[in-house]
Amino acid sequence: MIIIDLSDVIMAKSLRRNVLNFREVMFQGIAASAPAGAAVATMTGSAAFALGSLPLAAAVAFVIVFLNALIIRRISNHVAGPGGYYDYIKRGFGSGVGSFSGWIYILYQIAALAFISLSIAVFVPALLSYIYGITVPSYLWIPLLIASAGFGYVISFLGIKGSLRYVSVMGSLEIAVVVFIGLFIVFSHPSANTVSVFTLKYDSYGVSGIALGVLFMYTAFSGFGGMTPLGEEAKNAKKMIGNAVLLSSIVLGVFFVFAAYAFTIGWGPANMESYANNLVPGIKLAQVDIGIWAAILITVFYINSILTDNVTFSNSVARITLSMSRDGILPSSLSKVHDTRRTPHLAGLVMVSAAVVMGFLSVEFLGPFGGFLFTGVLSTLAALLVHMIANLSLPAILKKSDQRIGVSNIALPVLVTGILAYVFYGTFISISLPVITASASFGAWVIFSIIYSYLKGRSAKITWSEANEDRMEVPDD
Repeated sequence: MIIIDLSDVIMAKSLRRNVLNFREVMFQGIAASAPAGAAVATMTGSAAFALGSLPLAAAVAFVIVFLNALIIRRISNHVAGPGGYYDYIKRGFGSGVGSFSGWIYILYQIAALAFISLSIAVFVPALLSYIYGITVPSYLWIPLLIASAGFGYVISFLGIKGSLRYVSVMGSLEIAVVVFIGLFIVFSHPSANTVSVFTLKYDSYGVSGIALGVLFMYTAFSGFGGMTPLGEEAKNAKKMIGNAVLLSSIVLGVFFVFAAYAFTIGWGPANMESYANNLVPGIKLAQVDIGIWAAILITVFYINSILTDNVTFSNSVARITLSMSRDGILPSSLSKVHDTRRTPHLAGLVMVSAAVVMGFLSVEFLGPFGGFLFTGVLSTLAALLVHMIANLSLPAILKKSDQRIGVSNIALPVLVTGILAYVFYGTFISISLPVITASASFGAWVIFSIIYSYLKGRSAKITWSEANEDRMEVPDD
């Protein structure tokens, strides 16, 4: 008779348990928002509408993100696993909706990885030419795309503990550099400091301008919940992840409000239309106000910010894929964990490779900036839909946990989901070929996800019973 030890089988597919401390978990979320990259470049989208009231848009977006973090914190008190939002939705709404959201979540992660890698492949050559007058070969974007994505995968593959130590150090440094540059700008313009940038005074578009500014500012925060797929590896995961999400939203909120204020004051609140039309206004401002050394410093940490962001998304997409593979939604081979590194290396490799292919094809068909915009819109649409479904799962999760739901646990998810629905709608405001293509691609993926989930949602393979939940979740310490 052959006896199989099931514990050995389970461990063969298990990640390292209880190895991550609070700082490491928190910086997975902070760095996933690429704070330096967002501060010097991404905020230009918000500035195009909020103009000199950019700090007000940042503050309003901060409040929305904080409310969303409160919801995630409440959910994570009851659910922890490597699937992140996929696990949350699956617990609340069952395997069918869980399967659907999982496919959307995967799309978000792949498109985000492509978008992040194109942030280097497309913008670095343009940046070198615009700021430093250095011309590089036109084909350089291809090796930059592969190198950027490959860097994130390699650091992630080497082990979750080491990757998050790297993320913690680099994330801290990039925030420190931007704060240093921002303080220098603020103190060098003493007469320009004013609280009026937190009002509608400098936004000629009025309330609608602020609303659109908040829409684009929200994308700067988009990775604040990036630690949710660490539920199998964090110590006391149900408590730690929720607290880390909340604190990361606060750190990012204070940082982005400060950066928006400093750059607005430095550029001039009345001149923010030209800020929005600049390629990388944060770097240009550092060059003009402080000197070329400051521009070089912030350029280095802009690139570092994007590379670090790639590490965090490589971490998360591999774990989400692993979780879906365990449930039979994806091939079982994708749940394989490396014998020594204890990382889902095959899942990560497949998804990062898919991101490279998406990035390459988007540039080939839509051009460099068209491809960049396509992947950005596609990832935003998918992220927002997943966030909305996850928020609405809170009452259902509480009910299944035999907890009192309460009015606030219904009202808060409905309120925040309503706001995110507006942001979702607002993504379609800028109509162009990349936006139309991204919207059509997203719609096709949603249809595929619905059909797949309908056909497979009732199969025994992906039925998520209460017993399965208890087995797969990480117990509290």
